[in-house]
Amino acid sequence: MDYYNKIDEAYLTELQNPMRKLKFKVEILSHYEGAIGQITNDLSSAEVGSISINKEQGCRRSCSFTIIDRDEKYLPQVDSWFWYNRKFKLFIGVVVSNDIYWFPQGVFITKSATAHGKAIAIEGIDKYGFLNGELNARMCLVEYQASVTNSKKGTKIADLIRDTLMLDLGNNIPLDPVEPLIDPIFYDAELYDDIVVDEGGYLGEIFDKLAEMYGANIYYDVNGRLRMERVFNYNLPSWYRHLSPQSNLGEVDIAETDIDVQYNYDGVNIVTVTTDNTNGEIYSYTAKNENPQSPVCITSVGYKGLDGGTYYISLGDTTLDSGEEKCRMQAEYILLQNTCMGTSVSFNYPSLPHLDVDNTIELTNEYYKFKKQLFLIQSLTIPLSNGEMTIEATNLQWLPFDTDCISIYCETLNDTVTISYNTNGGKDKDGNTITYKSINQTPNKQIVLQGGDMYNENKLFAWTDSQGNKYNYDDVYTVPNNNTTLIAQWITGNEVTVTNTLSADSTVEFQSMSPSRCLIRYDDNEVARRNTNTISTFKKNYFLGTHDTTIVSESDDLTNFDNAFDKGTTTKIDCSKVKATYLTSPMGNGFENMTDFVFPANLTNISTSKGVLSGCKKLTKITFPVAYCDISHPESFLANSTFVNGLELPYTLNFVPMVSVDGQTGIEEIKQNEILKGSHVVGNLNIKAATTNKCVVYVNKETTSLIIYPATVQGRFYLMGKGIDGDLSGLQSIQIGRSTNINDTDGFASNTSANINLSLDFQSGNCTTKIPKNAFNGYSGNTINVVIYGNVTDSNGITLESGSFCNMPNMAKLPMTNSTSLKTIPENCMNNLTSLTSATTGYVVDVEGCNDMPNLTTLRIESSCEIVNGFNNCPKLKSLSFMSDGKVKEIGGLNNNAITTFYIPNMALSVSGVNNCSALTTVVIGASLTSFTGFNNCPKLNKFTVDSSNTTFKVVDNNLYQGNKLCRVPMSKSDIVATNGTTEIMSNAIQIAFVNSISIPNGCILANDSIKCQSVGQIILHTSFNTETGKYNNLTMTDFSTLDNVQVGTIFTYGNGITDTTNANCLPIVKYCIEHNINYVDMNETNTNARGAIGISGNAELDGDN
Repeated sequence: MDYYNKIDEAYLTELQNPMRKLKFKVEILSHYEGAIGQITNDLSSAEVGSISINKEQGCRRSCSFTIIDRDEKYLPQVDSWFWYNRKFKLFIGVVVSNDIYWFPQGVFITKSATAHGKAIAIEGIDKYGFLNGELNARMCLVEYQASVTNSKKGTKIADLIRDTLMLDLGNNIPLDPVEPLIDPIFYDAELYDDIVVDEGGYLGEIFDKLAEMYGANIYYDVNGRLRMERVFNYNLPSWYRHLSPQSNLGEVDIAETDIDVQYNYDGVNIVTVTTDNTNGEIYSYTAKNENPQSPVCITSVGYKGLDGGTYYISLGDTTLDSGEEKCRMQAEYILLQNTCMGTSVSFNYPSLPHLDVDNTIELTNEYYKFKKQLFLIQSLTIPLSNGEMTIEATNLQWLPFDTDCISIYCETLNDTVTISYNTNGGKDKDGNTITYKSINQTPNKQIVLQGGDMYNENKLFAWTDSQGNKYNYDDVYTVPNNNTTLIAQWITGNEVTVTNTLSADSTVEFQSMSPSRCLIRYDDNEVARRNTNTISTFKKNYFLGTHDTTIVSESDDLTNFDNAFDKGTTTKIDCSKVKATYLTSPMGNGFENMTDFVFPANLTNISTSKGVLSGCKKLTKITFPVAYCDISHPESFLANSTFVNGLELPYTLNFVPMVSVDGQTGIEEIKQNEILKGSHVVGNLNIKAATTNKCVVYVNKETTSLIIYPATVQGRFYLMGKGIDGDLSGLQSIQIGRSTNINDTDGFASNTSANINLSLDFQSGNCTTKIPKNAFNGYSGNTINVVIYGNVTDSNGITLESGSFCNMPNMAKLPMTNSTSLKTIPENCMNNLTSLTSATTGYVVDVEGCNDMPNLTTLRIESSCEIVNGFNNCPKLKSLSFMSDGKVKEIGGLNNNAITTFYIPNMALSVSGVNNCSALTTVVIGASLTSFTGFNNCPKLNKFTVDSSNTTFKVVDNNLYQGNKLCRVPMSKSDIVATNGTTEIMSNAIQIAFVNSISIPNGCILANDSIKCQSVGQIILHTSFNTETGKYNNLTMTDFSTLDNVQVGTIFTYGNGITDTTNANCLPIVKYCIEHNINYVDMNETNTNARGAIGISGNAELDGDN
């Protein structure tokens, strides 16, 4: 038995069978949709067909399949089964035992039939193809208008739909004879605004407009009936949530590896709808997503509005429904349509023929945290085979919490019988006032409106009746039941004057700037006009020379601007009389010979990403908007153009670049933040404009001067990345104003030799407060002036980031050191200034950088400086002076220089630097020094002098002592004797390569790295004499690691005579000597003659009294 649209337990059980069998059939229909034939066995299995269904307005369904024409009955020909406008209905069935459960998939119209041998490939679309032009059927040969009548009841929506479907296709056959299914809510709802289909348009535009006006879906269902229905039942909020799911799919049915999930974070959670009337009260309503379950609710992500902001609707009649109610209904509908597109999933699954779009399925998947979660089916692709279907669906959890709508009604007024014209100052071409006679006509008759020969300067006009309805001249007008006076409403459109310069007599082509009514006035005062909502084309024969042509378009949306003018001969475009305040379309691109361009004076926003004045090669003068104007896509504004007389971006411009942030790394992408990329500015580039985010400014080799100085008090210009990029080789000067922020740049002036004037502003927020990373790294100029405004609140002063002021070959002085705000020069700053010969630290307190100065000879450390850890690797530095009242406390730098005598200032407390100084011979120690760890690897250092008031250091036998610790030995000594009472030989005390002998007194210890010699002939380690035993006490020293890398000949000391290292009483010194192959002499075991053979020079003794 065959069942249709039946879902029972047997059917649902069979759907769980992975080996279930499907059937397919094509039912051939007459135009009135009676069945005239059926195809089941001739469908090709080799060429698998499919059905595609999408949740869209209008045409939802399409199909393709191949049939085998065994009996030559399917060959496309007149009145065959697959000829023009042939309808057919597709079914998919599931075999359950001996029964077949059939489910219709739609009524289709043959779109194409292709025969190849006996295989005929068929393509079909649903019946909306009759309405939307896909089948090129029922084109409007003249303008068609569904208008608001003047009866009290008005035009009912349901009647309008039925009447439209019954219109003749042109062959005495109605467009669609099947009764539509219309939501009862529309039975009494009345049309409240005109719907016009232009000549060449299609009737489907009426239905599309109705769906938009009333928040409805309009489409053909599985049985081929046109449906117009509200998106959800107004008695139930969020209607989709209350639909029973057509299928429940758990993790057993579909795993996470089978699901593709796309997360779309561009959802909308607030929509404002406003009436567009210019007279009377304006109504508005704002719908909000405040559902806490929705990830895009306002409390979770803030406000996310529609692109373009407010949505406007016509007010119409408000007798039954208020303007606010109309706005509310439309706002809730738009909000629902946008927010249900949150999370989309797609997956393949064995065909479920009962599924349809705009219904729900329930998904459960632990990985994606779907727990019986409802998804709205957006599209289905169903194979006409036993293969798997593809399902795409969207998450309903993102819906607004309370979305409801109520029906809308409107009312029109009475008919009239006499039509009068008020031309309202209209004139003919000669300037004479024009009048038209009144017309008396029977109601409901149609007349053609006059006005085609009437003008008023460059203004456009429309006839308006007492209800505010607008009509164009030459419109077909239905006579109402009451007297009506049509008044000419003169409209100042968007007026552009274009100059064409011709080298020969030529025909110049123009187009309207938008698909709207337009007027064109040539320079001989000839006027042409088009009364249509399509793009109009004009041609004019002009003589050699310069000609000015004025074009006026009614619409502010100048979508066709760049095609409206001849790009080869246009030399000037003046848009000063364009009324538009928002520019969303490209403007002025690719005019290679244009020299002058005037922007619309009141333009406040340029949001197109497709270019404004891009690709123009001869621009000499640009007049920017007088109003403050936001530029939303800097990367396409003035890009790839040439400005032959320089360029000034005025203070009225504000760049609002888009910044994309990597979700994982947090790194900002600057691809859309590029200003003037690819452009050539010849001469001066002066930027007075501001930005609300970070940008990169591009220059070229022809640019000689760059000024970035926002000219308003609130203006700021934010640079990032390279900050200034491109070819900087021609720049002679760069001025960065105090309102410019370069904090986030990296090397913004590293590739230039221009003179630089930089302002840092601590007085007003969001301005430059530091020298950023690599700012002048590689700068090849010789002038950097920094001016500081306001007080630096940070106690550490201005920050210099890594690499700033480095590798500057032509700088002859340290930058910024004359500023009291610069307190610290970090380690990786101001390095490698190869032309610097003389330097002063200025007001700097802490110098960590200023290294690698190959030609620096003279350095003065000023009185404010307290720490000197920089100025390393200055091999020619010979002259160093500290101011007499200096504050230097720490010297960790000044390594590798040519200084011969180093004077440690009296205030200095520690010196760890001044190492690797090959010429240094003398160190003069000041009064306050307490730590001496520097002056290493100085091969000529032989003299130490200590200020008499210093209580920490002293010189004994030319050796430098820190208290009782041997601190440093002159590099010229070969026999070294530490004085009695020495408690420690400090690290780096002995740095002589070859030493004959070292005598170390009793009780002295050896610090790590205290003896840094290549070789020592002999070391004497003394102990105290024991009067009870008559011998010297055993050596108790245990740490000899400082000798690990020293070649020692012999160590003399006093032991216990035990040389067996396995003996527990064997002394550590014995073990050390044996392990390191050092000759060991125990002087307690030797005779007196042996002592004399040791050969110690000087006054060294072996009795411990040295």
